[in-house]
Amino acid sequence: MYELIETSKSVPQEADANAVDLGRWLGRREAFGLIAGRCSAAEMESLRRIRDEKLYQPVARNWNDFCTRHLRISRRSVERAIGFLQEFGPAFFHITQLTHISPKDYRTIARHVTAEGVNADGNVVALLPENSEKLSAAITGLLERIEPKQRGPRPVSFDAAMKRCQAIREMLEDIPAPLDLRQKVELASAVCEIRQAAASLGVVIAGW
Repeated sequence: MYELIETSKSVPQEADANAVDLGRWLGRREAFGLIAGRCSAAEMESLRRIRDEKLYQPVARNWNDFCTRHLRISRRSVERAIGFLQEFGPAFFHITQLTHISPKDYRTIARHVTAEGVNADGNVVALLPENSEKLSAAITGLLERIEPKQRGPRPVSFDAAMKRCQAIREMLEDIPAPLDLRQKVELASAVCEIRQAAASLGVVIAGW
């Protein structure tokens, strides 16, 4: 006769917590409309944990399948959003919930953002819902000052350069002669620089 020994298996508390985490996300599929900038930092951190710790395995074959079937969004989009968390930290999600800033613009002003808020000329605007308009204004001001410096000078067209050369020639013709020694040296130096610039473009004047 065999003695039937009844055994019970206890589920670790950590597994319970993982199941709750996963269940929370599965019950909030609509939240992934937030990926485009409405997702909170805490939500993205939970999603990163589901990916890294493979908490999706009870319901999906792999991470790609989980994103497509259960989150109803492409894996690439989810990875992109998790990348923003890793690159920018929680502040990115706080600001995108309050303003319409794009990831590109945020990257431009990122050094002016702290946990306290957006620092514009020493005035820190806190990341609070009631400050959404002030935050937008501060970000716009920062972008207007920073972007032109990052882009650098605009390329000059050939026609524009020729017009400037002609204007300089006309101005030189109007200068009364003779020039003193300093003026002659400065003019000769400018002419040499123009000659070198022309040579770099393939224009060489024989005997000059």
